[in-house]
Amino acid sequence: MVPKSTGKVNHPLLAPPFQATQGIMHQTLTCIALPAPDGLRRGIMPPRDAIPILPAGFMGALPPADRLFVPPALSRAIGTDAGEAVPALNAADMGAWHGLSLKALPPADLARWVGDASFAPPGGESRDSLLRRVATWLAALPATPARLLALADATTVRALAIAALGGDGAMMARLDIAPLTRTVLTRHATWRLATSGVPLP
Repeated sequence: MVPKSTGKVNHPLLAPPFQATQGIMHQTLTCIALPAPDGLRRGIMPPRDAIPILPAGFMGALPPADRLFVPPALSRAIGTDAGEAVPALNAADMGAWHGLSLKALPPADLARWVGDASFAPPGGESRDSLLRRVATWLAALPATPARLLALADATTVRALAIAALGGDGAMMARLDIAPLTRTVLTRHATWRLATSGVPLP
């Protein structure tokens, strides 16, 4: 005799965290890592609010989305109608180091910046602070609409990926996300990292 259905799903693959959740729609946040500032390739810290040079046709080739989020400086450059300005998507604040050559920085401070996620340049922010800033914004995103798109510095995209994983600032040194790549986060009940650092077509 076939037992009467109780309306409950008891399949092992639907156990937490894959349990079906009513009332929460599937959501995607596609994060596009912007081109690196030109000076960075020459070992120079970019100026504050540096605007990257976008490749020809970049904006027109973006994936479709219901909302587009961009750093404020980029919003001013491309027009406020093109995307919503979000200060949380700014690149890391390098404080007094903005515009300086890496060779001009105190070697001990540079070593701490590379190896210590809690270290901040004078007047700037640490990787821990960057991660908190980004994680707060990510957690506050509304559950609708379904397709979100964010443009940000590669380090900020890396912080978004680590925030989705629930990691800490030290983990940022163990994840490579290059400029001009795509990282996708998905949310049903919580944010998850679907893909990271995929080169743009």
